[in-house]
Amino acid sequence: MHRLTSSEQERHGMYGIRYRGLILLLITSVAMVIMACSSETVIETVIVTEKGDTVTVVATPTATLEERTMAAVDAKRGGHLRISSVGSVQSFDPLWTTASSTGNVSSMILEALFAYKEDNTIGKMLVDDWEVSSDGLKWTFKIREGVEFHNGTPLSTDQVIGTLRRQSERAPVFKLVWEQFGPASFDDFITKESDLEFSMNLDGSTGLVLDALGPQNFTPQMVLASWYDLPATESAPGTPIGTGPYRFESWTPGDRWSAIPYANYAPSSEPSDGQSGAHTAFFDRVSYIEIPDQATRVAALQTDAVDLVQEFSQDLIDRVKADSNLQLIANPPLRLLGHFNYQIPPFNDPEHGRDLRRAVVMAYDNEKALLAAAGTPDRINLCASLMECGSAWESNAGSENMYNARRIEDAKKIVKDAGYEGYTIRLMDPADRQPAHGAAQVTREVLEDIGFNVDLRVMDWATMVQDRATVDRWEFFHTWSGRSVRIGPIGHLRFGELQFDAWFNHYTDTDGIQRKVFETFASETDPAKINAAMEEFQQYFYDDAIFLQVGEFYSNWAASNKIEGLHGNPGGQNPYDKWFK
Repeated sequence: MHRLTSSEQERHGMYGIRYRGLILLLITSVAMVIMACSSETVIETVIVTEKGDTVTVVATPTATLEERTMAAVDAKRGGHLRISSVGSVQSFDPLWTTASSTGNVSSMILEALFAYKEDNTIGKMLVDDWEVSSDGLKWTFKIREGVEFHNGTPLSTDQVIGTLRRQSERAPVFKLVWEQFGPASFDDFITKESDLEFSMNLDGSTGLVLDALGPQNFTPQMVLASWYDLPATESAPGTPIGTGPYRFESWTPGDRWSAIPYANYAPSSEPSDGQSGAHTAFFDRVSYIEIPDQATRVAALQTDAVDLVQEFSQDLIDRVKADSNLQLIANPPLRLLGHFNYQIPPFNDPEHGRDLRRAVVMAYDNEKALLAAAGTPDRINLCASLMECGSAWESNAGSENMYNARRIEDAKKIVKDAGYEGYTIRLMDPADRQPAHGAAQVTREVLEDIGFNVDLRVMDWATMVQDRATVDRWEFFHTWSGRSVRIGPIGHLRFGELQFDAWFNHYTDTDGIQRKVFETFASETDPAKINAAMEEFQQYFYDDAIFLQVGEFYSNWAASNKIEGLHGNPGGQNPYDKWFK
């Protein structure tokens, strides 16, 4: 076996395709307003882009990774961390759903082979080391010795291979690498070498091997046979048993669930960095408490009934900002979007489906929807790009006369000519999640304006998570995505909703262009050809109206000042590596 040097690893793309720029690259003016708030300071950063838009980012300054690492050495142990969660838990199985309420569970109870560092590159988690054959076609991974599940079962490659098998049809990068570069049989693709070693065997070389095993939609997080033996389309019953720093304790459906430190947790030898590396469970107990009403969540934080609020309506931000006992943490810009159901009419109509999707996109009032989602003009960014606006990958290809175009009459004619005037669209509206709820009100107006009837199905987020997994319960809904799927070609590959027949919208890619372009992302090393492919896909995204790109919005979460270690990067909200003053 030949062990690649770090420079060879970078050429193979093992740590992800380069993230070439940040939003600050397009900032032409920054004004900072310091607001004295007793022991804490809230900073408002006003960003003026080249387009003349202004965005206000509000946050309490957080410590750097190095500062937090030093502070953790003397950190206090103990206490009960109470978190107001986002949405109700319908399933504890993150191999079945990407719901954020389920992600809370997986973030501290389950672990993956690799995880995001704070800078969105990939770091080790359960993998200890790996070797690559001289031809680059056999990758042999060693998992960490001494890791055990919370029931005492030692982690071995049996659980790794079982988990990968279950996720092989859903984890988009893993699926792509297997289909494009691997043998036909899964048993030939992933093989057991020993209890602590497994191999990925390829027919052709690719730089996506680590990304295939790393974070993505439906990240393979290690579970026991009682879960990995189930089909990916079936939610695993019961409560999670993982290898993480906290173990599951109890659940009261509709109220709360809790976790406590696992005494035999075996941390990585790598330093803690974002979601990767060694983690420490400082709290004696962590509880996620369901509080559906957003104003009530903030009131609970202000009265010390909870310690952290994961999400709240941004019209409450001044109330939080004025409270000297609280800290505000800023999220990176989030992408608000809307999904079409490709499995049922009208958007899967072989003759008219594409035109109908384009009709919705060209008629849409993106600015109005973003305002409904985020509250004020200084919290939104009209961004037609699939990649993060302000990054080196930003592109507006295909968006002319399609993005924020408000072409109601043109769209109305398309709907009528296709024979779908008066057709009922079931629009899911999760009233407890403001970004999706706000956008749904605008979407209802647009759909009705262009000739559809709308069945606005008001529900909570947990019900929407259940219904979106069922083919015939919806035609359209809103959600949002973070930075990790918007940084270069690897971001596209991690985001299943852009890919042929991927869960949950099952995009049809009738022309095959999406698959062709993604093959280029997976195999090409020439930067010029990768850039050309990125432009081609951005254009095709609007030509085929794969989903509705609404734009970017900025949001905050809030916490008590007594919590140390919080930050806005990957892992910043997770309970591990946080402690009370």
